[in-house]
Amino acid sequence: MTEIKDKVETDIFIDNKKPLFKVSEDDSDEENPVYMVGIDEDISKDIVIDFDDVKTAFCKKFHKSNEVFKSADALLYSEVKNKLIFVEFKNGKVKDVKTKLKDSLLVFSNIVDVDLKFCRKYLEYIVVYNYGKNKQYVEQEKDKYRKEGQNKSQSLNREYMEGFVKPLFRLAKDEIILWDLKLMKDICVSEVHTYTVDEFIKYYSKNCSK
Repeated sequence: MTEIKDKVETDIFIDNKKPLFKVSEDDSDEENPVYMVGIDEDISKDIVIDFDDVKTAFCKKFHKSNEVFKSADALLYSEVKNKLIFVEFKNGKVKDVKTKLKDSLLVFSNIVDVDLKFCRKYLEYIVVYNYGKNKQYVEQEKDKYRKEGQNKSQSLNREYMEGFVKPLFRLAKDEIILWDLKLMKDICVSEVHTYTVDEFIKYYSKNCSK
């Protein structure tokens, strides 16, 4: 299990770490920064890799601006899952999240000398979003998902005798992946999640908390 963690034990990762609350910061309003993971949360002081800073350091080695690549905010290691996890915090409108993953994978794979096959086995991607600011889109996607679930359930009921086969589709248990990020699963990374802040904190506490 240490082999995966060892990938991020080199200087460029070690030198670019911050508390989790800090990498979750939205500083678009410099006078009123917002920490998506609040400072009062138990996990807020956990030290994680600031992947924006890793990207900047990587570009600096080539005497290039950090604008060459977009990047995810954080890179975490989960001992529970033995995986590395990119996290992008979006306090406002969610955009560029596919590009941020692809560029992050380019930078990461070049630093640690791995290929995409490694990434799709050992990496995950999480987008943490502000539900209040994305409510309309999220609810529309949920409604669409529910309708698809109802249609699938009706199809199953027609195909099998009632009571003979338990429904294969369980909407309540299925995770809804937003912003078409499901496209990235199994080709770029092993898993993709789109979480509210509360959902992310629960996930992190279960899988990554120190």
